[in-house]
Amino acid sequence: MYAVIDLEATGGKPGEERIIEVAIFMFDGRRIVDQFITLVRPDVPIPPFVQKLTGIRESDVQTAPRFHEIAKRIVQMTEGAVFVAHNAPFDYRILREEFTRLGFDYMRVVLDTIPLTEKFLPGMPSYGLSTLCTELNIPHTRKHRADGDARATVHLLQILLDKDREKFIEGVYLKQPAATGQHKFSVQIERYVKTIGLYYLFNADGRVLYVGKSDQLRVRIDRHFLSTSDKALALQTEVASIRVEETGSILLADILEHEELKKLKPPYNQAKDKYRLRFGLFAIETDRGLLWDVRGIQLEPPLLQVDSVADGVALLCRWAKSRNWNLADLLVPRLLPRQTTEGRSREDLPATLADAHQALDSFLWPEGIAIYQDKGRDPGEKVVFVVDSGRLLGYAFVRLEQDVEDLPSLKNRLTLLSQVPYLRSLLADYVQSQRVKMVRPDVLPTFDEDENTF
Repeated sequence: MYAVIDLEATGGKPGEERIIEVAIFMFDGRRIVDQFITLVRPDVPIPPFVQKLTGIRESDVQTAPRFHEIAKRIVQMTEGAVFVAHNAPFDYRILREEFTRLGFDYMRVVLDTIPLTEKFLPGMPSYGLSTLCTELNIPHTRKHRADGDARATVHLLQILLDKDREKFIEGVYLKQPAATGQHKFSVQIERYVKTIGLYYLFNADGRVLYVGKSDQLRVRIDRHFLSTSDKALALQTEVASIRVEETGSILLADILEHEELKKLKPPYNQAKDKYRLRFGLFAIETDRGLLWDVRGIQLEPPLLQVDSVADGVALLCRWAKSRNWNLADLLVPRLLPRQTTEGRSREDLPATLADAHQALDSFLWPEGIAIYQDKGRDPGEKVVFVVDSGRLLGYAFVRLEQDVEDLPSLKNRLTLLSQVPYLRSLLADYVQSQRVKMVRPDVLPTFDEDENTF
């Protein structure tokens, strides 16, 4: 039995997408014997481009069931069936992530119609679903809707099964790791379903081939060994062992990944893997005075790195509001919101690049020692990050409140970090988005004042 599935989702970064529509057609190789189609309420905004592409609006999902309300139906319906989708790694990953949030490990044998179509129907102009439907005269009336795309995939699967005279799909394809979801490290990583941390892939000589991070380590590691891309297959042949380092904190995983990538230079990582924050805040001298821009980073180093233009503008708007500055006196014209709240033009706006750097630091960081806290590796543990007058010094795992209050002891326990601007930008990103909290404000002395100098 085949469970032919298509999902529509909110889009965004891997791990952050949410399902907004599900369609499942149970296909026995000849006909559809059951089906399940529903919108899903994601409880996060649906981006405008997704609404335009799918036609699914915010109002359409307001009364739809949430994923946890349909999860049992999906499990029961697909039990024992082959999970089929066009570009199956995408749909399967998103569905597994939704189940992981519920604490359930959803595993099925997976069939991706793209590589099978490339095998049985070579020479097509492209292998997107719309192109294949045109070339093969497959009805496809509701494009970019789950039911329309899934029903078209059923027709495509029927064609592939008819052309498979040697039973390659059943005899070979469905026994490969990409289909079974099982590979040589499956048992080792089984317990890391909802684990946050780093992972290292080594070759037989002990060289690190790849370093990555995730808040769902098993799902992320599986992707390396279940993918059928040329790069993934090459990596799979070289990997001899895996090591997982739990952090409990995704911020700490972010920091350590950056440090390890710069130090180890693994051959299968890309240069961009070192930097999740790829936009920057730049102070520009103009005839109107110093103005701030947010743009992609090229050669010029920014004063602060951020995740997106929107995040950078939001930070600058909060800064302006805290000082009652007029946004028009702070931002370059193209960044000004359509409805700009007037503030008072102030003479204390930074006038030079040095002043701008100092003023931004004063907004981001309290004077003296500040301690920020995130989750640890188990319920009784926390990880704390120590900042001294804007310098991110290091981190330590603690269990008791006294561990944070005793500065000399905390200093001795710190794992020191490289003094590079990017790590400070990472912490600022988490602080500004309220993903970590400050547990000790700037009333504490600096380490220098406490006669404990780094």
